[in-house]
Amino acid sequence: MTVTERHEQVWIGIDAGKAHHWAVGVNATGEKVLSKKVINGEDEILDLIVAACEMADQVQWAVDICGRASTLLLALLIANGQSVVYVPGRTVNRMSGA
Repeated sequence: MTVTERHEQVWIGIDAGKAHHWAVGVNATGEKVLSKKVINGEDEILDLIVAACEMADQVQWAVDICGRASTLLLALLIANGQSVVYVPGRTVNRMSGA
């Protein structure tokens, strides 16, 4: 993943799944700066974290599942000092219509 532009802040939402996750990032103006399928494995998740940190001074992560499917993802985010919040499914469903 190549970073072409540096941003002050990026928000990355993760749609977590058993086999893979989907990561979408937006900058402060709401422009999509990242959209990537990430295999649920340590190497790919770490690559995502590195790429996100290279693209912004501040990265905020949001994950839609806090269960078994996201355990490795959450563990790696926390182990790498990333700020992560849980977004309930109800909120995700309501926002997808917006």
